[in-house]
Amino acid sequence: MASLQTLGDSTRLGRLLGTALEKIIKNAAWRKHSRLVNHCKTVLDKLATITISDSETSSPSPETPGGSSACLFSEQVCLSSSDAEILLQPLAMACETGSIKVVEPAVNCIQKLIIYSHIRGEVDNKDRGSLILLQLMELVCKCHELEDENMELAVLKTLLSAVTSVSLQIHGDCLLQIVRTCYNIFLGSKNAVNQATAKASLIQMLIIVFHRMEADSSSVPLQPIVVADLMQPIDKTQNDTNMLQFVQNFISKVMQDIEGVLGPASSLKPMGHDGAFDSGDPAIDSMYSSEPMDKDMLDAKYWEVSIFKDTIEGRKGELADADSEKDADVEVQISNKLRRDAFLVFVAICKLSMKTPSQEASIDPVMMRGKILSLELLKVLLENAGSVFQTSQRFLGGIKQYLCLSLLKNSTLSMINIFQLSCSIFMSLVSRFRAGLKAEIGVFFPMFVLRVLENIAQPNIQQKMIVLHFLDKLSADSQILADIFVNYDCDVESPNIFERMVNGLLKTAQGVHPGAITTLSPTQDATFKLEAIKCLVGICRSMGVWMNKQLRISDSSLPRNSQTDDVNVDPGNTILSSNGIREEALNGMTFHAEISKDISEAATFEQRRAYKLELQEGISLFNRKPSKGIQFLINAKKVGDSPEDIATFLKKTSGLDLTMIGDYLGEREDFSLKVMHAYVDSFNFEGMEFDEAIRLFLQGFRLPGEAQKIDRIMEKFAECYSKCNPKAFTSADTAYVLAYSVILLNTDAHNPMVKNKMSKADFLRNNRGIDNGKDLPEVYLGSLYGRIAKHEIKMKDDTLTLPSKQPTNGNMILGLDSILNLVIRKRGEEKPLEKSDDLIRHMQEEFKAKTGKSESTYYAATDVEILRFMLEACWAPMLAAFSVTLGQSDDEVVTFHCLEGFRYAIHVTAVMGMQTQRDAFVTSVAKFTSLHSAADIKQKNIDAVKAIITIADEDGNYLQEAWEHILLCLSRFEHLHLLGEGAPPDATFFTVPHSESEKVKQPMSPVVHALKRKGPVQLQQAAAAARRGSYDSVGVGGYSSGLVTTEQMHNLVSNLNILEQIGSFEINHVFTHSQRLNSEAIVDFVKALCKVSMEELRSPTDPRVFSLTKIVEIAHYNMNRIRLVWTPIWHVLSSFFVTVGCSENLSIAIFVMDSLRQLAMKFLEREELANYNFQNEFMKPFVIVMQKSSSVEIRELVIRCVSQMVLARVNNVKSGWKSMFMVFTIAASDDHKNIVLLAFETIEKIVRDYFPYITETEITTFTDCVNCLIAFTKSRFNKDISLNAIAFLRFCALRLAEGSLISSSKSKDKEKSGKPATCFAVGLDSSKFTDEHDQLCFWIPLLAGFSKLSFDTRPDVRKSALQMLFDTLWHHGHLFSSSLWEQVFVLVLFPIFDFVRPAPNPAEGRVNVNGSENKYNGLDEDAWISETCTLALQLLVDLFVKFYQKVNHLLGKVLELLTNFIKQRIQSVAGIGVSAFVRLMNNAGRLFSDDKWQLVLLYLKSAAAETAPDCAQIAYNLVDSEPSDVEEEEEAIKSSPEVLDNRKMATKEVGDVGVDILQSAISDAKCCTAVQLLLVQVITEMYHMHGQRLSAANTMALLDILYSMAVHAHEVNSDYALRLKLQEVFWMTQMTDPPLLRLENEAYQAYLKLLQSVTHGKPFLAKEINIESRIIELCEEVLHVYISAACTKSFPEYSGDHSRPHSVIPLGSARRGELASRAPLVVSTLQAISGLKDATFGNCLSRFFPLLASLVSCEHGSGEVQLALSNILSSWIGPILLQA
Repeated sequence: MASLQTLGDSTRLGRLLGTALEKIIKNAAWRKHSRLVNHCKTVLDKLATITISDSETSSPSPETPGGSSACLFSEQVCLSSSDAEILLQPLAMACETGSIKVVEPAVNCIQKLIIYSHIRGEVDNKDRGSLILLQLMELVCKCHELEDENMELAVLKTLLSAVTSVSLQIHGDCLLQIVRTCYNIFLGSKNAVNQATAKASLIQMLIIVFHRMEADSSSVPLQPIVVADLMQPIDKTQNDTNMLQFVQNFISKVMQDIEGVLGPASSLKPMGHDGAFDSGDPAIDSMYSSEPMDKDMLDAKYWEVSIFKDTIEGRKGELADADSEKDADVEVQISNKLRRDAFLVFVAICKLSMKTPSQEASIDPVMMRGKILSLELLKVLLENAGSVFQTSQRFLGGIKQYLCLSLLKNSTLSMINIFQLSCSIFMSLVSRFRAGLKAEIGVFFPMFVLRVLENIAQPNIQQKMIVLHFLDKLSADSQILADIFVNYDCDVESPNIFERMVNGLLKTAQGVHPGAITTLSPTQDATFKLEAIKCLVGICRSMGVWMNKQLRISDSSLPRNSQTDDVNVDPGNTILSSNGIREEALNGMTFHAEISKDISEAATFEQRRAYKLELQEGISLFNRKPSKGIQFLINAKKVGDSPEDIATFLKKTSGLDLTMIGDYLGEREDFSLKVMHAYVDSFNFEGMEFDEAIRLFLQGFRLPGEAQKIDRIMEKFAECYSKCNPKAFTSADTAYVLAYSVILLNTDAHNPMVKNKMSKADFLRNNRGIDNGKDLPEVYLGSLYGRIAKHEIKMKDDTLTLPSKQPTNGNMILGLDSILNLVIRKRGEEKPLEKSDDLIRHMQEEFKAKTGKSESTYYAATDVEILRFMLEACWAPMLAAFSVTLGQSDDEVVTFHCLEGFRYAIHVTAVMGMQTQRDAFVTSVAKFTSLHSAADIKQKNIDAVKAIITIADEDGNYLQEAWEHILLCLSRFEHLHLLGEGAPPDATFFTVPHSESEKVKQPMSPVVHALKRKGPVQLQQAAAAARRGSYDSVGVGGYSSGLVTTEQMHNLVSNLNILEQIGSFEINHVFTHSQRLNSEAIVDFVKALCKVSMEELRSPTDPRVFSLTKIVEIAHYNMNRIRLVWTPIWHVLSSFFVTVGCSENLSIAIFVMDSLRQLAMKFLEREELANYNFQNEFMKPFVIVMQKSSSVEIRELVIRCVSQMVLARVNNVKSGWKSMFMVFTIAASDDHKNIVLLAFETIEKIVRDYFPYITETEITTFTDCVNCLIAFTKSRFNKDISLNAIAFLRFCALRLAEGSLISSSKSKDKEKSGKPATCFAVGLDSSKFTDEHDQLCFWIPLLAGFSKLSFDTRPDVRKSALQMLFDTLWHHGHLFSSSLWEQVFVLVLFPIFDFVRPAPNPAEGRVNVNGSENKYNGLDEDAWISETCTLALQLLVDLFVKFYQKVNHLLGKVLELLTNFIKQRIQSVAGIGVSAFVRLMNNAGRLFSDDKWQLVLLYLKSAAAETAPDCAQIAYNLVDSEPSDVEEEEEAIKSSPEVLDNRKMATKEVGDVGVDILQSAISDAKCCTAVQLLLVQVITEMYHMHGQRLSAANTMALLDILYSMAVHAHEVNSDYALRLKLQEVFWMTQMTDPPLLRLENEAYQAYLKLLQSVTHGKPFLAKEINIESRIIELCEEVLHVYISAACTKSFPEYSGDHSRPHSVIPLGSARRGELASRAPLVVSTLQAISGLKDATFGNCLSRFFPLLASLVSCEHGSGEVQLALSNILSSWIGPILLQA
């Protein structure tokens, strides 16, 4: 059985109740409180009788109270409702007594029952238990009215325990009553400690309510508030440390006494469910709204109806579904109630903050204290708002409905505390709720911030300071600034908040303009300036933080400063940090970050921003010149070009000047009239009273002052009104006249200048008969008069705008200044309070209008490109603020903040790549260093130098071209620093000293002695530095002329001491840390440093090398960078060294080249892998300087530098060999002998001692070495150098032939390909060298070098080179493959004979030795042909013969070369070719195959054909003349020399060109004749030597060649007309007649002999090719020719066009000579006939006998023919005849 026990003293409940009741009985008055005493005694007795069971477990959990009507528990046992009511009734009765002694124990008992969880349940339900608890809480709340300090604390303790308790849950009205009780205690208590306790308790309660709402649970762990944070800044002066400690202990004790409340701080989880009003009981939802409402509540209700009508409509379904959730789980219902409680408490506090005194009453201090407390509570709630509070639409609606109205009402008060709290609340709204309050923030920001900020001259000092602190705090949140810019400055319907804020800060920073009336003292003005600068700095820093976050740049890249590291800490955000309630400002908010899928976010906002700016520009132009403004907007496509579109624009666009609209509508131009008509027609006046229509019509514009314009407008208005209301008047004229009357009445009634007002009778009288002669109804006109007289007809803005001048800004353009003016009264300005009601209602309508627009959508900025647009809007004001302030103030704090602003601005603009803006900021800081004017340097200038160094260190990666300004400052600073130390200037070493007479004498001053110890040069430099120069000047002081004053020298001496604040370490730090710059920044850094150095070195009077030395240093520091980075760095440095190295200032050039040498030496210390080219790139400046420098000293220095490097670092030189050899190659052609000798000396040492290093890594450097040696072979100073260079080339050839170079190259290739390397030895492969690319690169340049030297003008060099060339090929040719040999012949050997090779373009003809090619210039033609060419061709033939097995495929090209020689029209050259051809045949003929012989004969045939003498060309070029007897001509010439002279004179009449052509033709004919004779001999010798090897075809071909030559000569000799023409100019041609007689005879003779040789030597071949028939034909032909020549009759073959008969040529001396010349051939022919066989002779006798007979009758020039004829007749003919 379960044990039973009574409550009595055995339980804690019993003890608590018993003790309390006993105290009540003891302290109660027996008569007054007899009923209470009796009831207490009854309960005490009852305690002894009430029993409980230990095992009873059916009671609900204390954590989930409810579910029964019971409310009193003993341990875990629930008492019945009746017992609970009996036990608690005495406590309730005690609270009602009003006696402090009786009430106190009762209240304390209730508090203990709550903290020990004896009282449980929800104080919200209508059941019996809930009513008992509700009554009990109400009684406790009333106890504070006893006005006892201890009782107030007891009530606060009890109420705080009730709200904090987990088992007792207070909801709804009870919670609101508890909050109101604490609020009243704060207001009514006379004890400061109790007031502080009430305030702290109230804040703790609110924190608990909202924390549970956020966590959606009543059992969430809590933490006590930190009271010390709540007392600042308002209550701090009213409390001491003891009071704060007491209040803190009070709060902590209550929190600790309640079980299950304290816990570790935990972050809130955002809840997706938003059931703020889904309680399940509609009566509860309407509980609060059913109470009586005061005026403020009516305002809130009106706002709710007007703004959130759509929202309420949208939630009807949600409310209708509330019944379905009644059966839901208990936790969901608690969650809904928790949110409802929080909402009700928030609304209640907002309402409390709206309490305002009536117009008649004076300001109530208690009411003000309550208002301040409520605003402080709102501030705490908003600063610690969680995600549910921030994102719930219901809470956002509450903020819009109640809090915004509260801020609006409080903004009309002038109390600084209220303004400060309103700003703090607004700050919380901006930072945490801006996503849902876009339109509201767009209104309140100008109200609270911009209005005060833009008041420069006469601001409220306290308000302005608060606003500046507000902006300072706002600028700490980087995301807020970006969001403000995106949602307002990029929104057409919103004000330019960000831009106005920055411009306002600029105006504040610049201070009051001189001459302006101001209420500020200089100290106050300075304070505002400093605070404005701080805000601008904060904005810059915030943009940098946001940018770094978006770009994921580490915080280290942001400018660091210990004094500003904590700028972004919001003290208000840390008040409740110990509770674990604080979250990120925008956690859980719903943003619209994605604007469009097609275009980026930044592009979208850029378009919006551009659209807005262009629209504002058009509006601004319209407000000045309406017509131009409209045209601008039409052209910009911001408005349509139709009158209807423009009318709509004028009607609906905010910011247009109403006066200008009226003027434009009243214009008489056609288009303006159409716009006015469209404007009026857009109104619908149907059903409106006449005055209402006029009011509506005149709201949008101001009537113009010109009567004609008013007439046009009112005429159209009357027409439109009559059209809309056809029954109002009989005609539109009535409306027109009445409209004028109404306007006059309005002016008369409401213009204070009119003394005698128009009466009603006057008005009626003025309007008689206006309705077509009739009167309008008197009642109608009377009512119209009354309405106009009572309510003035105003424009839309007239009802809102105060009579004060409004600034022209974005708010005016967007129509927001009117909203500000309607709620912001000037100080001391009295206005009827009821007027503000209309204004507030109008403002509510503005909110409604803005809420309904699509642009009200809130966007969260995420694209970093948005920052670019922000900077474009604010960089110029910031630059002006920092620059002007820094220039005007010497205060250290101001200087510090301005320089910080510059640093942050530079960081942001540099990272964003905004070059113009970045350079503007950097240039400004650089100018503020004042280093260009050393006499004016102050401490702030030194700070600017420090800022420059910091900027370089922190933002070096983004400075780009701005590095130039920074490095220029460092250069100038170093100059002044050295001047202060007394070091000699660089100009001492780099300028030519002036003579004493040229030195400018400066007058001595008393300060000069301080610098005398530095020497005269230092004094001169100091004087230059003391002069004030401009920033753009090159050096310090700008080299301005003029005398130096004593004051300037004083300043200079003191300023040089100030410079010691910055040591050399800081300056060098910039350069040493250059190795930390990224790959792009280091290039920009180097470019800038080179540019500054160029400026230093170009100075004509003060050249300096500071930057030059730093260039060397940074090159050394960055030498370890990867190659991809180092390459662009060196490209910049290389160009710099080249430019300066070619400087006209020799000293500077020498210094630069020495610096380059130092760098190169350091660079060569590094190892370089194979196939890299960095050493070569590094050494290129030496090459370029060597090429471009005109200074002998510099070129010699380059040679010495390169020589030193190569000899000192020969082990490390790899690709650098190429540049080094290029330097020496250039030196080889230098004009100064010493340079050539010095360079060759180095080359000689390299080749002799270090040749293996040349090709150790880069095999191609061998070619560079060869080219270098070839260049030295052309040296014109010393023949020995050329010969030695040739010898070194021979050495290179030997090394190359050894195979080591090729082997190493192939080995490397094999290693790369993964294949094993092959060892190449000379004896293993006879063709070790092929035509692979690398081997061609080795051999061809080397051999081509020798080849080109064959054209050297010096015979010794030519001979040596030729010998070396062919010796090399002779001794190492066996190593060459056939393909390589082909390349050698084509690229090396054949080019020697280019002058005989045919030109690529046939029109160009052949190039002779004296041609235009450079390699032949200066040669002695004859010497070269006779010596070099002959020798070279012979050696080529010998070389071909030696290596015929490998080069036999080149026979065609060799033959082509030889035949080209033969074909030349220069006899000596042709003779060389013939000789070489014979040499080739003699030596190689035995090696030829039939195919080769066929090729030989083919080229020989071509040569014979091409060299056939062309005598016809001579005749063609002769002057036409009549034919004459040849012999007579000869006789005439012989008998009279005058005939010859006359012929010569006649010939001179031919032009010079014709003479040259004729002489050339004669020369060619003679040369060809000689060559043909040689060819006859060659053919004869060829057959004699190799005839036995020739095939039948080749033999026939050889014979045909010889026969064709003979036939051609015979044909020329048989052309008697040609012979006659040639004889006419015999004095010029000197050719025999016939001209080719010898050639004909010898060719026939040789042909005959060869035929006979074939017959005897090769009988079978002779029979095969029928040689006998050829002999017979030849003999017959020869005899016939001879007989023809010996005959005295006319020439049978000759037939011409002459009309007269031919003359008979007698057999004179010339004929006898010809016959004598032909006699040997005839004799040989007769002998050949005699040698024929008998049978053959007999068969041919009939053919020969007539010829023989003719010979008998001929006259012979020689007896040999007769003798031979006699022999043939006697030996052959006679026997035949005898036989017959």
